[in-house]
Amino acid sequence: MKKSTLGALIVGAVVGLGISYVAAVMVDITGQPKFCANCHTMKPMIESFHYSVHGGNNPQGFAVHHCTDCHLPHNSLIGYLFAKGLSGARDAMAQFGVLKMVDFKENFWEMKHYTYDSGCLHCHHGIKEPEKAIGLADNVKELHQKYYWDAKNSGKDISCVNCHNDYTMSHFAHPNLLETLHTAE
Repeated sequence: MKKSTLGALIVGAVVGLGISYVAAVMVDITGQPKFCANCHTMKPMIESFHYSVHGGNNPQGFAVHHCTDCHLPHNSLIGYLFAKGLSGARDAMAQFGVLKMVDFKENFWEMKHYTYDSGCLHCHHGIKEPEKAIGLADNVKELHQKYYWDAKNSGKDISCVNCHNDYTMSHFAHPNLLETLHTAE
């Protein structure tokens, strides 16, 4: 192989790795609550999130790191990146008036369309594989088998948020968000 070809391959590899690194950092940064809170329309969501179990208000102090941990699908990297790009573009166009803003009060109970089971199961994998779950009580395993997996396998349109939401479980994800949105008018 010629030196010029080898040099071009090395330069191409370094440039490709650099671009990949920058892209990975941007994907990470644009999924964090600080980034999402830049839009004034998301501030109530971020504020209420910090009072939730998933926002760190729990005995362990553990918090979900990214908004996208719950609000993007985690089935595949390509699907995740596609949904992130589409969602980000839609949010930006709505913020600049090109598209209609999402009415979060009106769509509050449609949460299964913007909270993905694959995100829940990414962290709560014991629900997906109860035989491997450590510390998961038998009654919790049975409840999820009956009300989630059996229902899903029989073709019912069921989602984690059908049961797990701020009205069935206080301080779950966005406590008092609906009330906050109503008073913010």
